[in-house]
Amino acid sequence: MKKRVMVTAWVDIEIDEAKFTPEFEKEFSETISSGYDLDDHITNLAYREIMCGGLDDFEEGYGPIKDMGIKAERVDHETEIVT
Repeated sequence: MKKRVMVTAWVDIEIDEAKFTPEFEKEFSETISSGYDLDDHITNLAYREIMCGGLDDFEEGYGPIKDMGIKAERVDHETEIVT
């Protein structure tokens, strides 16, 4: 038997916007990915929280998450068999 399952997750992400300075954004663009805005960072962090089994104390591109004011909390999830 093979089924496709859709999993939807809700994650609360908190960041310290003041830490996402032009200098930070320049370095992030040069080393990780360019064109990120704050919503892109929040989305990226939520993805890492779910897909990587949680955020580490040090996240590539962000450094020590406590220093960046980053907090993540898995709130809920749903699953649905779609095929």
